[in-house]
Amino acid sequence: MSKFLNYNKAIFGKSEKQAVMKALNKGWLSNGMDTLNFEKEFADWWGIKYSLTTNSGSTANLVALQALDLPKGSEVITPAGGAFPTTISPLYYLGLKPVFVDIKCLTIDPEEIVKAISKKTKVILFSHTLGQIPNMKRIVEIAKKYDLRIMEDCCDAVGSKQDGKMVGTFGDIATISFYPAHHMTTGEGGMVITNNRKLYKTANSIRDWGRDCVCRADNNNPMCVDRYRNPPFDHRYYYSRIGLNFKMSEMQAAFGREQLKRLDKFIEIRRRNYKILADIFNEPFDEQISPFAYPLLSKNKNKMMHELQKRNIESRVIFAGNIIKHPAFKDLDYRVVGDLKNSNILFKQGYFVGVGPNLTINDMKFIGKSILEIEKTL
Repeated sequence: MSKFLNYNKAIFGKSEKQAVMKALNKGWLSNGMDTLNFEKEFADWWGIKYSLTTNSGSTANLVALQALDLPKGSEVITPAGGAFPTTISPLYYLGLKPVFVDIKCLTIDPEEIVKAISKKTKVILFSHTLGQIPNMKRIVEIAKKYDLRIMEDCCDAVGSKQDGKMVGTFGDIATISFYPAHHMTTGEGGMVITNNRKLYKTANSIRDWGRDCVCRADNNNPMCVDRYRNPPFDHRYYYSRIGLNFKMSEMQAAFGREQLKRLDKFIEIRRRNYKILADIFNEPFDEQISPFAYPLLSKNKNKMMHELQKRNIESRVIFAGNIIKHPAFKDLDYRVVGDLKNSNILFKQGYFVGVGPNLTINDMKFIGKSILEIEKTL
C-alpha cells in the first residue's frame, strides 16, 4: 500500500476555516461568545450541566484537580499502566501524592483501589485509556463507601458509555482533550466537565488567573456584570484563588463548534474500524465504547512496530506503559500498591494501531492482515 496510514488524522474543511475567519473578523480574539456557545453546545452534546474550555487537555487536568481543593499531602489513587504524564504531573504541582495501582483491560482495576486506600486518600483519578472503561459501578461504590472523589480523564473516550451512561458523568469532575489526534479537535485545547456547579465556578476562577469574578458562569456573558458593585476592589481584577491563564482562543472555539457537528460521524467510523480489527483477530467488541485506537500486545513489540512502519502503517506504544519506569519519576514521592504485573506487561509489550475516521474499510483490512502476517514471522 503506497499511502501512509496515520493512526489518526484531523479532518476539517471549509466550514471550520470560515468559522475561524468569522471569529477573527469580529475582533474579539479570546474567550468571547464563540467560546461560551462552544461550552454550552458541548455540554448539551455530552448530556452534562457544565463545561469549561481550556487551552489543552493537560491544563484541563490541572484545573479540574485544583478545583477539588484537596489538602496538601493528600493521596490520589491512580493507575501506573496506560498513564500519560498529564494525569500525574498535576499531582506534583499541587503538592499531592500519587498512589499507583495496577490495571485491568488497560484502565484502573477497581479491586486494586480498595487495597490502596489509606486515611490520606481523597481521590480516585484515572483515564479511560484508548476508550476502554473500568467497572464504574464498582468504582462509584468504593468512592461512596470511603468518601472519595472521582476524576475521570476522558481524552481517549469521547462518546464512550457504560450501561448507557456517558463517561465523565459517573464521578465529580472530568476532562477532555481536543488535540489533533483525538475524537475531535480545536488544534490544541481541552474541556473540564461536571454536574457540580460549585466545582464549575471554582474551575472557572482557576482557569481565569484565579480571579473572583466568574460572572460568565452566572450570566452567560464574557464581561463582568458586577465589576464595580463588589467592593473592596474592581471585581474583574480581584483574586480569590491561585490561578493562571488557561483559556481557549475564540478562533479555536469557533473551529470546535464546527467540529462538534462532525463528532457523531467520527465516532461511528471509529466504532466501525475497531470492529473490523476485532473480527479479524476474533476478539470481542463492546459497541458502547468510542475507541481512540486498537490495543495490541506483542513480545516483539519494537520489531512489530518497525515492520508495520515498513508497510506505511503508523503505530504507537500505549502511552507511558508503566509511568513509574520513566526517569522523570525516579526520585519523586509516591506509593505503589501491588506488583503492577499488568502495567509492566503493557510497558514491555503494549502498542496500538489506528481506527481514526481518516481510515477506510480497506485500510483497516490491510492493517489487520498485515499484523497477522508479521506476527507469523517474528
